[in-house]
Amino acid sequence: MNTYRTITELGALVVKEARAGYAGPSRLEKVRKAVEEGLPVEAVKELQAELKRLGVRRPAEYVDSIVSRATLQRRDRLKPAEGEQLVRVASVLATAEDVWGDTEAAAEFLTSPHPMLGGGVPIDLALSEIGARQVEHILLSLDLGLPV
Repeated sequence: MNTYRTITELGALVVKEARAGYAGPSRLEKVRKAVEEGLPVEAVKELQAELKRLGVRRPAEYVDSIVSRATLQRRDRLKPAEGEQLVRVASVLATAEDVWGDTEAAAEFLTSPHPMLGGGVPIDLALSEIGARQVEHILLSLDLGLPV
């Protein structure tokens, strides 16, 4: 299995491989396989640290909604569905930092209610597939210079 130093690195890889202009999806295939084989539970702690760095309130509670602490103590690997959710959130974080080009601006965007999300907070919506797509749509529109 391929290992990644941090969950942010994994999220950034997903972003990089999914965007036009970068190399083919072969590395994205490696991410998919790593998730299917089970990411190490340490990835949850890394995501929690990233959320804290970005100023997300109660990052421990946030990651608990992905996988509980009790589960983390019993296992050394995440189930594929848990890994997918973790990578999805990491991908949103990496996309925000890539688009804004500034950690503080990305953090402000991720943690503030947004009118195009019905007043929802982007980082909260990133927990679901549809919510993450909504957030990514806003970020990619910003990146392309479209009004949001």
